[in-house]
Amino acid sequence: MKLLNLLVASAALVTASAGFAADRQVHLRGEVSAVSATELTVTDRKGVKTTVKLPEQAQVLDVSRSTAAAIKENAYLGIAAAPAPQGKVRAMGVMVFPDAARGMNEGHFPWDMGDRSTMTNATVAKVSKKASATELEMRFGEKTQQVVLDNATVYGQFVPGKRELIVVGAKVLVIGAAGVDGVTSANAVLVGRDGFLPPI
Repeated sequence: MKLLNLLVASAALVTASAGFAADRQVHLRGEVSAVSATELTVTDRKGVKTTVKLPEQAQVLDVSRSTAAAIKENAYLGIAAAPAPQGKVRAMGVMVFPDAARGMNEGHFPWDMGDRSTMTNATVAKVSKKASATELEMRFGEKTQQVVLDNATVYGQFVPGKRELIVVGAKVLVIGAAGVDGVTSANAVLVGRDGFLPPI
């Protein structure tokens, strides 16, 4: 049952992320300012409040801090990144996926953490340690993407969570879909532990 829950939670995250690539998804990052059995209000860094529906089927992920030590060959990662020279990208946030999620939503596509930001869901094929940074060769299918990790990169990991984690003051990433009425409904809520904002 635990493995099944992990698979469901992982699928919720990567399926929601895949939808964003097709411009159907809404991402809300910030702090929970109100919550009820059916709704969730998120206040972002600029003070803008957005209320979304919280359906019973919405998945909750319990996100905690990780470290660069978790980045090893054959790990499956989700990497939110900014452009870097020579076709590389610089990792802003890295999510270490559980092995049950390996291969889900594999690829490299646009993201919304800044101008020309991207998301890469892929397997670490090679780790190269350098003086000021670490470089990863990420492999998805027959393609690769070079990713630079530096001192500003933030690392996270997740397990299935419970709705009780969604409380006022919690830092969250809500991945939702906007309905024809303009109201967003949450598909997945990533809740950071101990004030940690999910890094993707």
